[in-house]
Amino acid sequence: MSQSLLRIQLLKKLWVHLTPKEAFGLSSPDKIQRSGQTLGEVRRKELSHILTIERQLHELRRGHASLDPTGKIIRSAEIRDIREVKFASIIENSDQIEVEQESLPDIAKMISNAEEVYRYDALERLLRLQKLYLLTERIILGLEVAEIDKGALDRRWFNRWKINASESSNGALQQLWARILVRELINPGTTSLRALEYLSYFGLEDAENLNKLGGWACGDFIYRSALQALPRVFDSALFEQLEEQGIVRGVYGKVLSKTLLSQSEDHFTCDLKLAGKLLNISSNQPRPELHVPAYMITSIGRELISLVNATADMEYLEAMVQDLHARGMSVTLSDKPESTRHTHII
Repeated sequence: MSQSLLRIQLLKKLWVHLTPKEAFGLSSPDKIQRSGQTLGEVRRKELSHILTIERQLHELRRGHASLDPTGKIIRSAEIRDIREVKFASIIENSDQIEVEQESLPDIAKMISNAEEVYRYDALERLLRLQKLYLLTERIILGLEVAEIDKGALDRRWFNRWKINASESSNGALQQLWARILVRELINPGTTSLRALEYLSYFGLEDAENLNKLGGWACGDFIYRSALQALPRVFDSALFEQLEEQGIVRGVYGKVLSKTLLSQSEDHFTCDLKLAGKLLNISSNQPRPELHVPAYMITSIGRELISLVNATADMEYLEAMVQDLHARGMSVTLSDKPESTRHTHII
């Protein structure tokens, strides 16, 4: 199947999972095609409309505007007066003004206020999700896909994704959430509920730390002595935090080691994958295994790292080669053959 057909299939799979209420104000690709309009033109208008609604919502929240009985938004003249005149007047005549005691609201007004706050919060989350759906669509249109699992998204998983993703307002983190959805659409079950829970607590710094780990990870471990040989790169506080988060092991207590098993009985040979690089470690001696000091990456840590498409840290890679040479090993470095691009798309 051609790439364009696979992308269309993936887009349809995305929109099948959206309810009319969730996509309120957005047009499906099929509807746009039937109307004779271009997808880009319609999406630009829709995104501009979402941004306008977000600005209006901000004004309503701050009390800078209100809704008239017909539902139209009007800017509050009283607020403009307060901002432009009253504050200056209060400051100039502060000695002459008596503070008026406002009456406390009764329960009916408190309920009404709570309902309004809830509606505003719900709209804000919906607008974020709609932007994420459009972002997901844009990622799909630029993606090379090998194959698509036709299975539907797990309802519980998708609900959890929507709850967590709708809380994120940071652009970089929204990219992360959109790409996680793309991965799941391609192959349901790729990202666990546990990983979604971890990511719900992530800030921008945590996402950047994942990228760092991705540049050091050799499968299920990080070459400890190589990283510690780089004082400008190694951050002990970072690794202490990562162990407390359950992402790595071996920071506290006993130093752990990784056992590299030989792939040949005649001589030692072992391949290690690091981001886009492939290391072949070899020795003429017929040894069955090699032990190297390591920070072990937990199962959840490996799953989280799989979400990023990191670049190998070349300084760290050189330190690895030097450490392996000191252990009597020969090392050949090459670029890892590219696999299907949907394996790591973030």
